[in-house]
Amino acid sequence: MHAVVALVLAFSASVQTPYDTVFDQIKSLAPLLNAVAPVHGLVLHRDVLELHLDDGVAYQLTPVAGRTTAIAFVGSGSLSFVPPLQVEQFNLKRVLGDSTINGPISAVVLFFADSTQTELGRSLKFGPAPQGAADPGGAIGAALDYIVDGRSRSADGSLVTALLNHMTTGFFAAYIQRKRGESVMIQFDPMEAEEVILYRRGKMVGQRTETVCQFERAEDLMSGVSIANERPEPLTVTGYDIDATIEGNYKFSARTTIKLVGRSEPQQWVPFYLYDELEVDSVLTDAGAPLTFARKNHFGGLWIRLAEPLAAGKTQAIRVVYHGSLIGFGSALPEMWDESRGDFRTVLDAWAFIKDTETWYPRYRGDQVFDVNLTFHTPKSLRFSSIGRLVQADTQGNTIISQWVSELPTNQVSFNIGSFDEVAVTDQRIPPVTMQLNTEAHGLIRRFIPTSRGAPKDVEADVVNSLAFFTSAFGTPLFHHYYATEIPYFHGQAFPGMIHLSFATFLGLRGGGEDESFRAHEMAHQWFGIGVEPASYRDAWLSEGFAEFAGMWYMQTILRDNDKYFKMLHESRDEIRRTRDKAVPIGLGYRALENWRGSYSLITYQKGAWVLHMLRNMMIDSRTMSEDRFKLMMRDYYETYRGKRATTLDFQRVVEKHVGRPMDWFFDEWVYGTGVPTYTFAWTVEPADNGKFTAHLRIKQTDVPESFAMYVPLRIRFEQGEALVRVLVKGPLTEQTITLPAEPKSMELSPFESVLAIVKNEGW
Repeated sequence: MHAVVALVLAFSASVQTPYDTVFDQIKSLAPLLNAVAPVHGLVLHRDVLELHLDDGVAYQLTPVAGRTTAIAFVGSGSLSFVPPLQVEQFNLKRVLGDSTINGPISAVVLFFADSTQTELGRSLKFGPAPQGAADPGGAIGAALDYIVDGRSRSADGSLVTALLNHMTTGFFAAYIQRKRGESVMIQFDPMEAEEVILYRRGKMVGQRTETVCQFERAEDLMSGVSIANERPEPLTVTGYDIDATIEGNYKFSARTTIKLVGRSEPQQWVPFYLYDELEVDSVLTDAGAPLTFARKNHFGGLWIRLAEPLAAGKTQAIRVVYHGSLIGFGSALPEMWDESRGDFRTVLDAWAFIKDTETWYPRYRGDQVFDVNLTFHTPKSLRFSSIGRLVQADTQGNTIISQWVSELPTNQVSFNIGSFDEVAVTDQRIPPVTMQLNTEAHGLIRRFIPTSRGAPKDVEADVVNSLAFFTSAFGTPLFHHYYATEIPYFHGQAFPGMIHLSFATFLGLRGGGEDESFRAHEMAHQWFGIGVEPASYRDAWLSEGFAEFAGMWYMQTILRDNDKYFKMLHESRDEIRRTRDKAVPIGLGYRALENWRGSYSLITYQKGAWVLHMLRNMMIDSRTMSEDRFKLMMRDYYETYRGKRATTLDFQRVVEKHVGRPMDWFFDEWVYGTGVPTYTFAWTVEPADNGKFTAHLRIKQTDVPESFAMYVPLRIRFEQGEALVRVLVKGPLTEQTITLPAEPKSMELSPFESVLAIVKNEGW
């Protein structure tokens, strides 16, 4: 479902470590009164940022790790920041009220691990503070709020990495106090694929910052560097060997060996992230020598000091030993009303709750993929499943020791365990499937909720049939065995060769196609999300939107029920329309989660599905109603990028190949914009020569920019038969005349919910 994003990393230790020292020095940054310089007419350029420091004073701040890493300016000046991407201009205007930032400023605080100190040293002469020099303390405190979290004793990971490892990188951050409007921080982070970032202070509970804009640096945009090919991290994780034990009471412990390869400047301190309810017992070299590590209890960040700096091309392996409360145990339901007792009662259904499926082993960066070898020691009384190919399973007393090997490099590693019944399913259309069902729990739930006894068989059928349907539609899946296993949550999640399905879908309570669509959605991730991995956070819809559409398509096909399919589209259309002025574009991906009005699920899942539905309709042969073009396009996209990463632009190019024309206008409107048009349609007809008729069409378009254009199907019904034509609707008013072979009885604009739009009719 989601990639791991570790932006802030934490500290913990009972002794003073270098991390502890660096963190305290950053947190305590203060002006040096003997290192102050007058500033007149200084200009700083960083990509699209231009800072004019017209008149004031600059203070060097106290050193960190023996070097100057921050300078504060107080005085008058101005700021210019112009995002190069339309989607970023849109979001900047949505959040801060304008598509660019320009205007006067009163203070700037710079943090850097680049050449800024040398650059300023050529222009400024530092000495004792002049009489009456302005106090930068307020600006420094506000700036530190952006990069320091005192509660977790954490600071910006890229800055800390540079300082701990005594590296000169391209890191640069400017806190800017504006005279009008919110203060912001603009950052240039070489460890991000999109290096240029504009932050404001977070507005949600517990949120330190909100990303307003983010994009690649200008030279990468100009040269067309694809995010899919960027690897800015100084290290690569090439593999994990995980040896984990789960006891009968679900206590969890593990020994994980991480294989690292250097990629750039030697680095000795390395940041990881581990689920915050897991405690680190020790960190060792592969030979067993102890390593220094820093982590604060109950926070996820973990900094590890390697035995020696890891240079480019060199390898090291480290072993992390840890344990903790990864797996809970209890009921999936709240207390339920018991008619026989006349009171609320705890349902005694027993489930293992895996609290975290993404950071239960130490993660370096969430978008790297790696090989994984897994060994699990689990009670013989419980059933277990994992990603990967099962290569061996032995029983020793009351313990099963199973070994699993990833079939392809991945960054999605998880498992499931519980008191399951297992069903092995074979079908010549698909690889073998193992179903895991908590039969005993469902028997207890049935006492309180009138569930369908046949629902588990329906789940099995949908797992098998959707796997077969998508194999036929998109191509051969990646893996040779699949697990569909039940979890005590209301969501689903997909991993390589394994899907987690909510216990709720085994209850059989919904009859509108939602269960069939949900089950197929998770299976569809084997093609989209896992089979083809989104290249960046922006491309999340290539996973979730595609899976949402595929699930609905499967439901429509297996139930042979167009009404349920169109009802789902209709309901999501109305919600998308209601939120269009507040929600973000699809092209902001996971960043929608950073704003309470972002509507991530609605936009990424539902609107993403709508985009594919519109392409499906656009590519239908209007004479034969064949969908072959759309099916070939989807199959081509999957087979082209199978086992690879893809961007939205990659998908657009595949669409253009099959449509036969540029489609940038379509993606600009529906992926990078938020417009939802309203069409008001009118028509009239009059006799023409030779028994034909002339139809006059009028379509008014509102609620979108004047440049908004869309090919909209028009269904024309005659006394005998019907025809489907497409009308290019562009601008506020579209008028068109067409010649018909017979007198039309009715006309319908945008049949089959062809366009994400509201359609109204009016008289001529």
